[in-house]
Amino acid sequence: MGYVSDVMTPDEFKLFRDLIHNECGIFLKEEKRDFLKMRVEKRLKTLSIGSYFNYYRYVKDERNRRELSSLLDSITINETYFFRNTPQFEILRERVIPELIERKRKAGDYNLMAWSAGCATGEEPYSIAIEILEAIPDISRWNVQIIASDISWRCIETGQKGVYPGEKLKDVPPEYLAKYFIYSDASYQVSDNVKRLVIFDFHNLKHENGLTEVDVVFCRNVMIYFDIEEQKRIVARFQKVLNADGYLFLGHAESLQGIANGDFKFLYLNKGTAYQKVNPA
Repeated sequence: MGYVSDVMTPDEFKLFRDLIHNECGIFLKEEKRDFLKMRVEKRLKTLSIGSYFNYYRYVKDERNRRELSSLLDSITINETYFFRNTPQFEILRERVIPELIERKRKAGDYNLMAWSAGCATGEEPYSIAIEILEAIPDISRWNVQIIASDISWRCIETGQKGVYPGEKLKDVPPEYLAKYFIYSDASYQVSDNVKRLVIFDFHNLKHENGLTEVDVVFCRNVMIYFDIEEQKRIVARFQKVLNADGYLFLGHAESLQGIANGDFKFLYLNKGTAYQKVNPA
């Protein structure tokens, strides 16, 4: 491999920044130049490509879409674990799921759909599945689907396997651990009754995915990657796919202030936060 400069020039940074933004909506500010440089350098070494520009031309080639996916994967941080942000799962357990079940039983509707948008390696959608199993004793009567989508093929493959190291389960209640996981070879396998509720799917949040009649959307610690205009478009899609009175969960440092224009109302319980869709009068 040829010499790679120690510095990513402003023009080189702009090429990659615009490519990433156009592909998936993620916008990297100028202060992220060193971060992007390190990520691109790893790809250069992996492919033995000698310059930033040559690598840029490589990922722009339609024949190398898989490498573009690898680049996009490298700039997102997939730090997650089961039942991350416990107070939000308390809202899900104590308010959201009971309200949904009550409304649906009264209407004779036994369909329940959740969407984990930006699911990373699958801990979040499996956590949602466990809470649903705990809340619905007659689960066999219900058609439950949890769509788990991400832009990273690597994350999707990990989620589909459903095998995790112990540190990913540090917030799992002991009774859930015994009931929904199988310990083997120093790791934990998600049980089949949990896995069968979750469908993994490659999806770029910049585009629609055809979902409708969703009851709950989880999109936590994902919006921070997008500029304000893209955030507005994404939230508008969530508003569109959610059923009447549907629920939206964002990360603890994220909010809809200045984004949703009254389309959602704020929910708060035991330090946990969520939003509920407001229906037209």
